[in-house]
Amino acid sequence: MDQVPQHILITGTTSGIGRKLLEYYHAHGERVTAVNRRVDERLEAHYPSVQFKYVDVRDAKAVDTLLNELTRAGDLPDLLVLNAGVNRVDNDPTLSLDEFRQAMETNLFGALNFVAPLIALAANSRPIRILAVSSMTIYAGNPFCLGYSASKKVLTYCFHALAQMYAKTHLKFQWIVLGFVNTDITSSGDKFPKVMSWVKTLFSVSEDKAISAIVKLARSSRCCLIYPWKTFFLFQGVRLAQLLIPGFYRGRKQLVPMPSSGGGVKGMERVDTKR
Repeated sequence: MDQVPQHILITGTTSGIGRKLLEYYHAHGERVTAVNRRVDERLEAHYPSVQFKYVDVRDAKAVDTLLNELTRAGDLPDLLVLNAGVNRVDNDPTLSLDEFRQAMETNLFGALNFVAPLIALAANSRPIRILAVSSMTIYAGNPFCLGYSASKKVLTYCFHALAQMYAKTHLKFQWIVLGFVNTDITSSGDKFPKVMSWVKTLFSVSEDKAISAIVKLARSSRCCLIYPWKTFFLFQGVRLAQLLIPGFYRGRKQLVPMPSSGGGVKGMERVDTKR
């Protein structure tokens, strides 16, 4: 008898890791549900057998409605890869709460909005895997992208706690901590010296290798995978350097008084003190 294909739900499939995951699972005969915020007609035309759902992962009610519809149809996914995320410059030249909030709502709550309904559907006894895509910025975050680093750090903690809490249930929580991946998505590479871009390129892995690592984790009994290890050691080195070298990988910015015409302090000016 032919094996029934798995049903895999992937968030954020219009570009980057999500797009590659869609391509991989589709090529291997799995049933795929792609959840995106915006319509991509070219993507739909290229993958007619993929079920496309247009839901903003930040909208808890919309996500809840989607999962309940799948439940009523007896079509809950076997695997959910919660990949949707944004990486915004939110701390230059000032802290933008709007950009910070968007990163937190997409990267953190965009994943937890799927987790909460699945936990509530306790009657379902069929095994379901929920895999979150995290980042090595949890070890040494980019100071210009606070929301991204903070959201990934909290997301990782949440999935670690959930994996322990629900270890003996039908829900399997997994997360991958990814290092640099060569994608078409960029954030703040121009904020640091050129040597940083060179280091990033040296320690990056291809999208195909990242996809292979995610697929391997999803098929295993492990809860967590750090990939690749060479980048992990790089981030630990950066973390140590931050402790030992003042200003290292921290933006090296400070606020100084702006003198007014009358000799008093008129305001504050942000000055770049890169060395």
